Amino acid sequence: MATSNVVCALVLSTLFHFVLVHVSSREIHVLKKCGFQAIYQLGDSLADSGNLIRENPLSPYASFPYGLKLSKPTGRCSNGLLMIDYIARSAKLPYLDAYLNPARIFYRGCGGVNFAVAGSTALPVEALLLKNMMNIVTKESLSTQLEWMSTYFNTCSKDCVREIESSLFMVGEIGGNDYNYAFLFHKTTEEMKALVPEVIKAIEDAVVKVIGYAIDGCPKPATEKDPEELKKHPDHIM
Repeated sequence: MATSNVVCALVLSTLFHFVLVHVSSREIHVLKKCGFQAIYQLGDSLADSGNLIRENPLSPYASFPYGLKLSKPTGRCSNGLLMIDYIARSAKLPYLDAYLNPARIFYRGCGGVNFAVAGSTALPVEALLLKNMMNIVTKESLSTQLEWMSTYFNTCSKDCVREIESSLFMVGEIGGNDYNYAFLFHKTTEEMKALVPEVIKAIEDAVVKVIGYAIDGCPKPATEKDPEELKKHPDHIM
């Protein structure tokens, strides 16, 4: 299984090729052979499929021209589909519903969920405030998304727990907004550089936690996990 997932990871790294050029019907579902039963997404506006507009219905992403090619605005920061939608399509899975969508559709148990929120940062809101910065788009951050994921896994069915072992976890894109807000609040070059290790550490910690879900099938307290052991099992993480 580990070898097949490594192959799938390599396929994902070239997925844009399949998205941007004409492909045959056989190639469209190239990720189906990986056997993913569900996809779980963390990230920002490059992946959000409707969480921000549930938090803020007045968001511009809740109205046209966003969603123009989908016949209605869905909360995607695009006039059509996002990269995660093409990944789901290639794996022959349904498009991911937003975690905050109360009417999200389940598929084969729990089926996968999109926790990404447009405007999210890797650093928590409190950490930004300590640097005299503010997230002007959302109060959610990567840590919030991880809390949502933990809550979701702790309340899903036994079928869902089994499904997690055959799931694809997408972490990111995340972290770009930390620098966007730093620019917005006129931070110096040195202050921007100081952000880099903190943002990287926040993302690294998130990846380690998500790998723990992929290994165990359900969340456990961080004290019960060996971080070095978790880093040995990146098969399901992108």
